[in-house]
Order: sequence, then structure tokens, then C-alpha cells
Amino acid sequence: MNGRLRVPGRLAAFAATAAFYLASAHNALAASSVPPAAQKALQPVENMIGALVAITIGLGVTLSGAVIVWGGIEKTLAGSNAEAEHRAHKRIENGIHGLIWMFLASVIVGTITAIAVAYGLISSP
Repeated sequence: MNGRLRVPGRLAAFAATAAFYLASAHNALAASSVPPAAQKALQPVENMIGALVAITIGLGVTLSGAVIVWGGIEKTLAGSNAEAEHRAHKRIENGIHGLIWMFLASVIVGTITAIAVAYGLISSP
């Protein structure tokens, strides 16, 4: 493959392996294994991490959208300059890739959260 790494394929393999492991995990991950006092003590940490993840994904989506708009403005102003138009087109592509990564990040976080709630490791958000 010309020395290129296939990151999405490896990421999918890692996610499938992690999901399989969590689905077939030992009974130690059952809801009864986490003491209620520990769950109560970690509740502020869970809330803080959830808020940080939501803020980060929101900022990523906002930044990606701004990059797309910036690229659109550059493409409009490029006129007949082929190099400027190419740079603007690349900027729009990068913004779209950023949006895709933010969507994937939210899906991964949602999946991990659902698994953790199902096993009783965290409370429902």
C-alpha cells in the first residue's frame, strides 16, 4: 500500500476488539462489583469528564464548520488564481474531514458510555 498506514481500518479493528472484550468480560464488571459508595464519590468526576467531552466535541464541530466557511470565502475570492482555489478546496476538505472525525468521536464516546452504563460502572448521563 505504498508505505501508507490504514488508520481507519486499524481503528475499526481496535473498536471491534474492545467491544468484543467488553461484551464477553468477566463477571467482575457486573453492576454489583462497584460499591455504591465509590459510585457516589466518583459522580462529580463523571460529570466533569462528560462536560469536558461535550465541550471538546462541540468546539471541534464549531471549528470544523468555521474552516469550511473560511475555505468557501477563500474559494469565492480566488477568482482565476488556480493555486488559491486549490488551497481553498483543500481547506474545505479538511473541514469536512474534521466534521467526520467529530461525528466518529461522538459515536465512540456514546458507545463506551452505553456499555459502561449497562455494566453499572457509571450512572446514566
